[in-house]
Amino acid sequence: MPTVRIGPDYYNLKKYAVNDDKRPAFVNSSHFTGYVTVRLQNFTCKGDPEVIKTSSYFENHRRVFSFQFQGRFKSSNTKHEDGLWSYDDVLFCAETENAVSPPTGSSLVVKFARYIDPGFTADGMFLQKRPWAGSWLVCGMNVINAWQAELDEKLGTTRVGIDGSQYEFIQDEKTVNPENVSPRQSERTKDPLLPIGPWVYYGRHHLEEDAKLILPEKPKISSSKRRHHFLNAKTRQSHFFNPDLVYAFDFFNNFTNFSTMQADMFIKFSMSKVLRNQPLRFVCRDKTGESIFFVIEIDYSDLL
Repeated sequence: MPTVRIGPDYYNLKKYAVNDDKRPAFVNSSHFTGYVTVRLQNFTCKGDPEVIKTSSYFENHRRVFSFQFQGRFKSSNTKHEDGLWSYDDVLFCAETENAVSPPTGSSLVVKFARYIDPGFTADGMFLQKRPWAGSWLVCGMNVINAWQAELDEKLGTTRVGIDGSQYEFIQDEKTVNPENVSPRQSERTKDPLLPIGPWVYYGRHHLEEDAKLILPEKPKISSSKRRHHFLNAKTRQSHFFNPDLVYAFDFFNNFTNFSTMQADMFIKFSMSKVLRNQPLRFVCRDKTGESIFFVIEIDYSDLL
């Protein structure tokens, strides 16, 4: 059984109870406040009765895993005057710390991935340090939705807990604004806890695609067409994640099994051999890799 950890960056990861999707992990980084859950089909561990083997989420669906998350993107982008993150800035990538050994026939694997997600790229796969493959967040996700956040009189003073309770968060009024950061940006770069609303999409209550706030000019666009629409860089650069919206995403498939670390993508191969026995991380980050929104780590050392 792999161990799953979730956190706001590489250095603050906490073990997560897989398939406990009613209780997602809460993450709060300099750039994102939200909830994250990980589901793995047929998740087992000998001698551990506490393990949740599956989720009702998988019933009547051909999926072997799901990474679902929702939250708000903070206006913390120092490369934009207004601090906003464009759709072209944010990636969702699979990566390891050190070099990997791509399987024989890896070009077929990449073609297979691009058939599902036309924005997929493996250009970083051969890097010696933190090799990666992935896509822009708006292209890579199977399902995207968004809704208006619950706004406070002073943004960042409270957050809503999973059970609906509110937690007080008072920002230090004496905080000094760093150089080259506008007052509006500075309000949200000290890791404030933004209100993100209750977590309701768990179990059989699936998140559904709704693009009216993702792409207002094409509110009824399908998931597949949305992926193709945002292949154009200029299109991605002209749309921004609104800090006043809560965004929700679901990422899943039926060909990479993280319970067994086996994959079937035109060719069958062991992911553990490709990864050289390193933990696999899924990272929501900017294009430079300098700004991290959150991290999901799958450590399968006990499967070796």
